[in-house]
Amino acid sequence: MATSRNDEGTAPDLSLPSAAPLYQEAEKRLSQRAVRFRNWRNRKIASTSFRTWIMRIPGLRSIANRKAAALFRLTAGFVFSQVLSTCVRLGVFEQLEKGPRSAEQLAHASGIRPDKMQLLLEQAERLDLVTQVEPGSWMLDDAGAVVAGDEGIRQMVLHHEMLYRDLDAPEDLLKNPEKETRLKSFWAYARGRQTLDLNEDTAQDYSALMQSSQSMLADCILDAHDFGRYGSILDVGGGDGSFLTACAERHPDLHLHLFDLPVVADLARENLKANGLANRASVHGGDFVSNPIPEMADCVSLVRILCDHDDDRARDILKNLHASLRPGTKLMIAEAMSGPSEGARLAAVYFSFYFLAMGSGRCRSDADIKAMLVESGFNKPRTIKTNNPLLATLVVAER
Repeated sequence: MATSRNDEGTAPDLSLPSAAPLYQEAEKRLSQRAVRFRNWRNRKIASTSFRTWIMRIPGLRSIANRKAAALFRLTAGFVFSQVLSTCVRLGVFEQLEKGPRSAEQLAHASGIRPDKMQLLLEQAERLDLVTQVEPGSWMLDDAGAVVAGDEGIRQMVLHHEMLYRDLDAPEDLLKNPEKETRLKSFWAYARGRQTLDLNEDTAQDYSALMQSSQSMLADCILDAHDFGRYGSILDVGGGDGSFLTACAERHPDLHLHLFDLPVVADLARENLKANGLANRASVHGGDFVSNPIPEMADCVSLVRILCDHDDDRARDILKNLHASLRPGTKLMIAEAMSGPSEGARLAAVYFSFYFLAMGSGRCRSDADIKAMLVESGFNKPRTIKTNNPLLATLVVAER
């Protein structure tokens, strides 16, 4: 049957009217209801008389108490972190790792008065860091055992002293992001373009910090993605080679390549050699924004790299990678990303203010990163969840 034509010689539009306006109107009404409900709820919760009434009802009282405790954790969180930091600085966890100790023994080892050590231990017990197994005898609790057994956590706790000083008035940083901070000096290489002038002392400082925190992160990444499918891997911005060392232990046939600033590359050569990997690894020095990236690997990894940089510089890194790598090369990005899980939410809050003090970087969602990859020319980006989103989420794409 012939299709009828209108006066202009084109087929008439027989499609049904679009439902989009109806959906948009329905969403608008739902949004307005949600706003009204939230306003009503907020007025109730803000009311002292309403909160007093809730506390009289057993079922609601437990909910109210949980909410109050959560709010108190926020208001007193700095004190809690200082209990942890003090235990680390005084070596309490290392002493208790050897076995039960009395407050007097711990005080003698740390050089403070026994009554003040007792005060510290009591607070640490309330935070589940230590436990008193019998009167006067202290041992590690679960969280304390983790801290005692992980050098990376202890180093980050000590590093936070710098962050806390920078965040003594965070509103000043929000008003004036260009304000000088200790973290800006520590991570100067991440903010400037003159990265080839990085000196050895600075490189050793931040490489040591990153190395101490790599073990748990590397396991998280390697459990989520099978690098054994590749013949070779190039870790861009690979620091002293800690991630490659972990890859080598997991996959004995994997050929290793590393690319980082020249002074950092020198540290990597030494570290890889010390780990018996000199015959399996090649190290290349350069700037991953302005210099060509070696193209010999099947997979290229960026571990905690993009998050250190603002969007424009992150795009420059990805565009340089795309221009340098051969078609078919896999790119794996691993870093803490924002998202709906509790771990991802906590990571986003922490890193958002850490990067504010650092003066560079952003905690992005996996959708943000996939969009940047596509914009830079990469194909088939996909998200890989890890067993610990507090540490990392992976995004994999193809050149």
